[in-house]
Amino acid sequence: MKNNTLLIWNIALTLLVAFLLVKQLSPAKIADPADMDQTEAAAPMHIVYVNADTLLEKFTEFKSQQEALAAKEQDLDTKLKTRGRSLEQEFNTAQQKIQQGLLTPNQIAAEEQRLMGKQQKLMEDQEKMTKELMAETEALNSKLETRLKNVLRAVRDANGYDFILSYGPGTGVLMVNDSLDVTEQVLVELNAEKGQE
Repeated sequence: MKNNTLLIWNIALTLLVAFLLVKQLSPAKIADPADMDQTEAAAPMHIVYVNADTLLEKFTEFKSQQEALAAKEQDLDTKLKTRGRSLEQEFNTAQQKIQQGLLTPNQIAAEEQRLMGKQQKLMEDQEKMTKELMAETEALNSKLETRLKNVLRAVRDANGYDFILSYGPGTGVLMVNDSLDVTEQVLVELNAEKGQE
């Protein structure tokens, strides 16, 4: 689940960078070179980056939400396993009764039907809980992605950055200059924003 979350964040940050690149370099925004004065044409790009892994590791709200989801997942898993063991014991008990000849053919059919119904219900509950957890995870990731974009936009605007790239495993950025790392600045804003809500 952690790897999936890291992958989702990496994809989200990469998409954000791609969007910003497209938005910045789109033909609608490029002026006629004849109309540009020399200072505009020679203006340097201000590009910085954030370390995606560090953001995920030190973003306190994200960590607490992930821990809560993991605890919920563990709790649901424990409940399902307990129900599964109980059902298994019922199957074993029924099988022993059948082997000992304690059940009539009608009772055997009824018991099989009852146990199959319980097994089906257990599988449906497991699928339902898995879908609920996935939906909750997606909603959390969407909410946190929105917060991250808002903070990145604010940091970009406040400091005049043209691009904020995501750096980490699986991103398209292979090498960076450490002096361009604004991860801590973004983390301060992310973690401070929780108190403002």
